[in-house]
Amino acid sequence: MTAHRCRVETPDHLPLDRSAWRRVIDARALDRDILAAFALAALAAVTAVLRLGALDAPAQPGEGRGVSQIFAVDTLTTLLDTTSAPLAWLQIGGYTAATDAFARHVSALAAAREAMVIAAALTAVLLWVLALRIGLSRVTAAVAVVIAAVAPMAVGLQSGVRAENVAVPWLLLGLALLWTPRRHRRLAPDLWATAFLVIAVITAPVAIIPVGTAAWLVWRRQRRRLSLMLACLFGLGTGIGLGASAALAGLRMAAEGPSALTWPAEDPVFATAAVVAAIAALHSYRLRPLAAGVLGLAAVAAIPGGPGTSALTIAVAPAALVIAGTVERAVRHGTARATFLGRHPLRVPAIGLAVAVVLTAGPNWANGLHTVLTAHPDPAPVLGATRWLRENLPDAQLVTDSVTWADLVRGGRPARTTIRAADCVDDTCATGSWLLFTTNLRASLPHRPALADAAPRGETVAVFGAGGDRVEIHRPAIDGPGGLDEQLARTRLGGEIAADPRVSAQADADTALRAGRADPRVLTMLSALAATRPVRLAALPPVPGEDDAGQPRRQMLITAADEPAEQLAHFFTSQPGVYRPESVHTAAGAVLVRYPAGAPAGLLPTP
Repeated sequence: MTAHRCRVETPDHLPLDRSAWRRVIDARALDRDILAAFALAALAAVTAVLRLGALDAPAQPGEGRGVSQIFAVDTLTTLLDTTSAPLAWLQIGGYTAATDAFARHVSALAAAREAMVIAAALTAVLLWVLALRIGLSRVTAAVAVVIAAVAPMAVGLQSGVRAENVAVPWLLLGLALLWTPRRHRRLAPDLWATAFLVIAVITAPVAIIPVGTAAWLVWRRQRRRLSLMLACLFGLGTGIGLGASAALAGLRMAAEGPSALTWPAEDPVFATAAVVAAIAALHSYRLRPLAAGVLGLAAVAAIPGGPGTSALTIAVAPAALVIAGTVERAVRHGTARATFLGRHPLRVPAIGLAVAVVLTAGPNWANGLHTVLTAHPDPAPVLGATRWLRENLPDAQLVTDSVTWADLVRGGRPARTTIRAADCVDDTCATGSWLLFTTNLRASLPHRPALADAAPRGETVAVFGAGGDRVEIHRPAIDGPGGLDEQLARTRLGGEIAADPRVSAQADADTALRAGRADPRVLTMLSALAATRPVRLAALPPVPGEDDAGQPRRQMLITAADEPAEQLAHFFTSQPGVYRPESVHTAAGAVLVRYPAGAPAGLLPTP
């Protein structure tokens, strides 16, 4: 009876026939596949949600070039720069045009980053597929996707508008097709893999580095003719689609991003674990090609002045897989301590690495994710500057950063008079244009010597915000007296007007006149008007942003004494040249006069 209760039911003992048993096994396998599919969909959704939270994060250095290119493809139906990863911008621009992203988002940066969310979700799915193709378990694949989803370094890099984020799915798809234990198989997967790798390199030239992993996979199948054929097809495809000059231009543009050391400093746990795991994975036959690719990208990222951030952007997803795969291979190899230490001396370090990552990654990644997801700049300064430009300089030639360029053109400003900083490379452009200084433009000045030289010579006419969000509007340098001499001249004439018995000024206006805070054109016209009639000066209203820049007030509100307001308004509209106001409005017996921004020099006699 005991033997009867403890009997193990095997296919030979079950009352079912073998076909029925096979159907039960297949049904259970299908259940596991469905469960795995739901798990993968959930992980891809988590990846996308975390990147969505970073849509409004501050623009990263070098990100604006991509935003402006995508906006030009989407809205202007043109490429601003055909030598800088045009295929990437065409792909993203096609997505934004199909989904109407620029119309749905408040900022152009958020609209362009939406495509990066889709790319990150695709990367998560393909990372899972690649893990299974390598021969790793589903648990390891899930761990790799989780690491790539929540590591702050991965979130920051994959959220930025970069060509490399679009290239990674193509790269992973090509590697997944090439990763096979079979020496002989149909040719179609290899040809498709080669085509996907060509697209990846044309999309982002830095992707040429992990193509070495693909070459290793083909070569170790020991089919020389196949290797040579695929190499020729790859070289021909990239040569036609990219070309040497475009590849060098793409690498040069990629080098304009933040320093590669910025990212490991923000997420040292992931960076250290990736390097250690990649070195350990060199001892694994399965992981060795991928580990070599990760180390190659890390080496390129360490080159001073090189495409560091671009290389790290491509490396984060494979690095997450190497970390998870190294731990699995170390745990699975050997069970006896002596055998394990003799044949696999890296098992203990690998397990220690896994424990250390788990213990330290939690608090570190929680803080890092909180920083990435909550670091949102104040939009008010940019909106205030945009409003000031729309009201005061609707058609003047203006230079600004690429992200703000896209927002200005999207808001209706003419593209012909709005210039990206990347296109303003000579002194004529830099010194003859108004400058809209944002955080992004200030960060790019080391790469823009013409603008860096012109900025101190100009005059700040409006300031919005403070600290890191501060936005300034500079006008070109003008010849003539300025600074202290002009301030003294305004103070002298303003005091004379305030003391004139024919001028009745309210307290605030009187203080502004005596302090030299009135525009030379306002002072000149007040003096001329007071010479012919009594003047009631109700106010010198400030223009938003100009008081903070130390600019004199160029508006005045005058109430008519014994004459109609329309007659007083005619006095101003009939003035010639620089003394003709920008606008004159009458209401309730008062006249509001406003002069254009930026008074010419030399209007007042200097001491």
